[in-house]
Formats: sequence, structure tokens, C-alpha cells
Amino acid sequence: MTTFYAKFAIEGVRKILEHSKAHPQFLPSFSQMYDAKHRKDGRDVDFRSGEKVSVDDVDPATVEPSFNLCKDDGAYLMANTKQRLAGETTHNFVVYCEGCDPTQDDDIYDFVRHAWGGDDFSETLPLTWLELAVENAERCGIDLMILKVTKNGIELMKTMPGNGL
Repeated sequence: MTTFYAKFAIEGVRKILEHSKAHPQFLPSFSQMYDAKHRKDGRDVDFRSGEKVSVDDVDPATVEPSFNLCKDDGAYLMANTKQRLAGETTHNFVVYCEGCDPTQDDDIYDFVRHAWGGDDFSETLPLTWLELAVENAERCGIDLMILKVTKNGIELMKTMPGNGL
């Protein structure tokens, strides 16, 4: 994986943000289900122990507002709310990364693998990123949310490098 600038249509980002604000109960991440500071019983659970855990083990008041960045057959954003945001043709409404929509883009397997790596994942990110992206889009007159993705992390960008905004 090299540095990749993932671009998402701001209208879809806005829809996820509005839904998330209207339904502010968020699902815990995988690691939060095992973390004492989020669990109702207040104890750490080793994920390798085989002990069954679920979202019901987590105190919802400890889960920060968030959204998910996912990669499987494509790469996309989706709401991380307990109340599902249904898509018109999918179980969940998603905003595909430009060039990473398996229903629209031909031969994306190699592109998605190169840009995002080989493993499937779901990364929980702070909802404030969506707020900042929408505010930035309005202020700068752009129609994209841009994430810089590297092997070491993910960063919300103000604009593409070299745009001068």
C-alpha cells in the first residue's frame, strides 16, 4: 500500500452525518467490546480468550459519535449508528470511494487491493471528521471529502495537496 487520497462525494457524507446526528446512539468498535472502560462489567476481556462478547456488554454512554470506513469488495463510508441507515439498493447506505464501487467501476480488484491493502477491514473514525468535511466543502466550494490513507494511518485532508486551499 502506498499513499492514497480517497475521495468521497460530499452529498453522501452529508447524508451519513445528518442520519448520525438524528440517531445519536452509536455502535461500539470491536476493541471497545473488550475494553474495561466501555464494558458494563468494568473488566478487560482478552479477545484471544474465546469469551463471547457483544454490543450489549458495552455501556452505550461511553461510545463516542463515529462512522465507519470499510473495505471489502470496494471501499466506502457508512453510518455507525444503532438505527440503520438503509440504502436504496443495499442493506446499509454507503458512500463509495471514487474508483472503488464494485457496481460501477470495472476491474477494481487490483486497484482496491493496491490502494487499501489486501485485508478487509472496518475502521471506526470520529464523527467530527464528517462535520469538518462538510464545513470545509461549503467553505471552499468543493464536493468531496478527502482522506489520506497510508500503511500507518488515515488522515482527514482539507484539500488535495497542491490545491492551495
